Amino acid sequence: MAIGSGLGSQVGFAPETTYGTSQTPTTWLEVRTSSLDLNVEHIMSEALRSGLVVQRSDRFVNNKKGVSGSIELDVTSNNLARWLRHNMNDDRAFSATKTGSSPYTYTYNLGDPASCPSMTLQVGVPDIGGTVRRMDATGCFVSEMSLSNSVGELLKMSTTIDGQNYAPSSSAVTAASYASSTEVLSFVGGSVSVAGTVTPIQSYELSVKHGIDLERYQINSTTLKSRPIRNALTEVTGKVEMEFGQATGTWGSSDLVTKYAAGTTIAVSGAWTGATAISGTTYPALSAITPVCMITKCTPTIDGPNLIKLSLEFMALDDGSQQPVQLVYVSSENLTV
Repeated sequence: MAIGSGLGSQVGFAPETTYGTSQTPTTWLEVRTSSLDLNVEHIMSEALRSGLVVQRSDRFVNNKKGVSGSIELDVTSNNLARWLRHNMNDDRAFSATKTGSSPYTYTYNLGDPASCPSMTLQVGVPDIGGTVRRMDATGCFVSEMSLSNSVGELLKMSTTIDGQNYAPSSSAVTAASYASSTEVLSFVGGSVSVAGTVTPIQSYELSVKHGIDLERYQINSTTLKSRPIRNALTEVTGKVEMEFGQATGTWGSSDLVTKYAAGTTIAVSGAWTGATAISGTTYPALSAITPVCMITKCTPTIDGPNLIKLSLEFMALDDGSQQPVQLVYVSSENLTV
């Protein structure tokens, strides 16, 4: 059935063998939004010409600066193992990240985009007649990612994409194929631990901003940007909101506000578990672990007669022995390459 709206859209992706060379999608995402944009710079002459009052049509050059934008989706119990790997730029083989046997546990660390494969994102955009038009985004990397969850909501993931090119294709879109036995993860199966203790919270956010150079343009025949290279520290930050008094600790001694004032580091981790077991007593899940965090904000404030809230903001640090951030995904998905 042809649907001439976003209801007929599709987004698929695949790792690239060669940076910027299009690949046929192998995984399809169930997205909330896909806002990829082709960035084109118009380089215009500023030279003067007698009598000229409007820019001449033969005095500008098109410069394709690449593709950028974001993809937002609900975190599901299946089909996200490869997507999570790219979001962490984890350059290890799946044999190094995967353990177990149906279900499988994937553990992702921060990696190096110089070694992690780039991606092709194929976007199917329906026109009003119901024909799905194909757009290919090639040479894509993840520059930022975030996880967020609040009371009454599903666990959501937002991914910021930067790529080499984005072009319409006259070829038909690849037929989408979605994973079976998939459910969403939500606050109902969520659990957040603050300073080593499971704490009732109202919202959770974790953001990873990869320190990579996305402006590698050269004077060459193609004018397209070169592969990104790490050129800055990765920033891992988060925020947890709770009712004041929910967190453990003796006031004025070991509470979060005192830890904040003293510069005491804490661990923060979130875990979301699905409702349907994969095998026996093992359920699908996604965990985000930041074992050593500096508290960057934590002061209760009064806002009228409402319950007092405590907003804890943190930054993950590297203590030299633990991964500063890890994503752990338990799923029936079995990836080998």
